Amino acid sequence: MRIKGILLNCLALCCGIAAYGQRDAGYDKVVVMQTRIDARNLGYPPIDIIPDGESGITSLAVAPNGSLYGATSGTHSHLFVMMPRQGYVRPLGVIPDAKTEVNALAISASGDVYIGASPSGHIFEYSPPADDKYGQIEIAATLPVKDLGQPVAGEMISTLICDTEANTLYGLTAPNAHFFSYSIATGKYADFGVVAQQIPIGERFERNKMMSKMLVLDQQGEVFASGENGALFRFDPKGQKLDKLPIQAPAVPGREPWTRVDTFLLDPSGIIYGGTSDGYLFRLDPAKLTVTNLGKPLNQYGIDGLVRAPGGRLYGVGGDKDEMARLFSYDPSTSAYDVLGFVDVNRRPYYTWQAYVIGAMAVDADGTIFIGENERISKLYLFYPIQ
Repeated sequence: MRIKGILLNCLALCCGIAAYGQRDAGYDKVVVMQTRIDARNLGYPPIDIIPDGESGITSLAVAPNGSLYGATSGTHSHLFVMMPRQGYVRPLGVIPDAKTEVNALAISASGDVYIGASPSGHIFEYSPPADDKYGQIEIAATLPVKDLGQPVAGEMISTLICDTEANTLYGLTAPNAHFFSYSIATGKYADFGVVAQQIPIGERFERNKMMSKMLVLDQQGEVFASGENGALFRFDPKGQKLDKLPIQAPAVPGREPWTRVDTFLLDPSGIIYGGTSDGYLFRLDPAKLTVTNLGKPLNQYGIDGLVRAPGGRLYGVGGDKDEMARLFSYDPSTSAYDVLGFVDVNRRPYYTWQAYVIGAMAVDADGTIFIGENERISKLYLFYPIQ
């Protein structure tokens, strides 16, 4: 009888824990629709997985063959790949001389991956194996890369983009905001000046010159960035000249010195969309050089990612760093926003995971949206929008 009583008590305790573990039905109304989102570990737990403290995803890019590449930040930086047919994340190795962060990943038309490493400031070239025949996963192994040198002496790489038609890389450096190019064909760098001269006057935590976290190419091959006081810059590859434009990214009045563009995307129509550090979405017409403020999709600062689904709807994620990230959509045909909820995957009783900070976002040709979490322990989220 004593044993039976113990078993009954254990059963009651387990039932109580299970009941406590079930979240309130009202919570489901504030998260992304659960049939539209999933999550992936960054490798094969418990051994072949990118370690905690090294797994914050800060760069994502889709290759011409559809494979998704990502780079992490932390004590060490790792490169990983996810091939759509396989559907799991495969760590590829530790990026050399990148111990703090990697915020720059670009892929050429040939499928070679270019990595802007920090704090070394070097650019590395990674060539995937033929037929995607990867070997055994070795988490601590150094990624086999070709060192292409440092674009600007003493500078780190802040962001990187590839013009696949011109076979040229463009980037910004930190801390001094140099705009540079790299010819993949000739292996030569060129420095075209800076987009920011001064650190904004403010509190002691204001230690960085304000420049965009991303670059964007228009349909003519011109490159756009933001710089000091939220001003937009344009690089003309024909004239090999960087110009400050008479237009600015939207900002809260008085906050122009602390404004930057956090994310860009090029629409097939030729229009460029962007999201700012103040949380505004805007539209840039590169032909007319006009900026239209489309308002704020969220009641917080920051837009950390922005992509376009095949149907034309834009999807973004943002929010303050001390809150939970929210996913939103914007329909250009109606100018309507829809807040889709927190980035959350609930598969109870098996597992549940919620993202607070997002570091990168990408979309493939089929419309799958990839969302990279940027925390000490991070996962890759897959969102499937309604087409």
